[in-house]
Amino acid sequence: MIRVFIDASTFKVLPIQHDENPYVDIHSHYSKHKCIKQHENLVRSFTASPSIECKLPRPIHPLSDIVFCANAGLSLPRLGRPLLLLPNMKYKHRQHELPYLKRCFESIQLETMEYPGKEPFEGQAELKWFHGGRKAVCGYGFRSTKKTYTELDQLFQTLYGNEKPELLVIRLLSPMYYHLDIAMLEYDDNRCIVHRRAISAASLRKLEQFLGKDHVDVIDTPDSFCLNAVVDGAHLITHKLTDPHLSSKLESITGRTVKQVDVSEFEKSGGAVRCMTLDIHAGV
Repeated sequence: MIRVFIDASTFKVLPIQHDENPYVDIHSHYSKHKCIKQHENLVRSFTASPSIECKLPRPIHPLSDIVFCANAGLSLPRLGRPLLLLPNMKYKHRQHELPYLKRCFESIQLETMEYPGKEPFEGQAELKWFHGGRKAVCGYGFRSTKKTYTELDQLFQTLYGNEKPELLVIRLLSPMYYHLDIAMLEYDDNRCIVHRRAISAASLRKLEQFLGKDHVDVIDTPDSFCLNAVVDGAHLITHKLTDPHLSSKLESITGRTVKQVDVSEFEKSGGAVRCMTLDIHAGV
């Protein structure tokens, strides 16, 4: 596993982002210097897996959210080589990211492929792999749609044939969890934690059937970004937790030591640790 980051030099909160998610406040003050330092600290916090930080070419368009590179694509496992499926962003200003993303990935010699459909799909933020890439949980409702996963299923049939991954498609209920990677944390190959208010009771039952009832934990907390986190070896890297009981609870569930990183400037645009980290599988 390689972790890819995109530098934070273009990060801003812009008027065009108004109402894109509940966290965006276009009137909030943000510090460019603080953004850069927080991003540097985040990248340095990953010690168990190799990481690459891509530098952007000089952009023509505003690329305020390109730092949230979990949206930059979906790494496809089990193909014998690293391959990244590029996104089809919902919002116009994010669609401008695509040529820059391609150049970034070319610079690190990462093979990419275009998204083959017409529905919005925002990469790793919307689909989580389990069981070595043989199963995937997919979330829709605010960016991607149900039809997105029909398109992906057709693509997976082409790529994997009879060994295509089994997809569980669930609806996200609250805009506070507008991407699956805010609603759910996968902390093992077959285990996850989910926010109680992110999905319905019926979807939770389906998730428990899909992964196994003992493999799904549920938490109920006002800290909506706590699961926007990444496992790095013996550590679970997350944002500065706002619920004092969460650290010990997350450690008890995952068996990992919680490492908190301040990404408060980026939370003003609706993203945290997981949003800024793209995982690249070796392809096996």
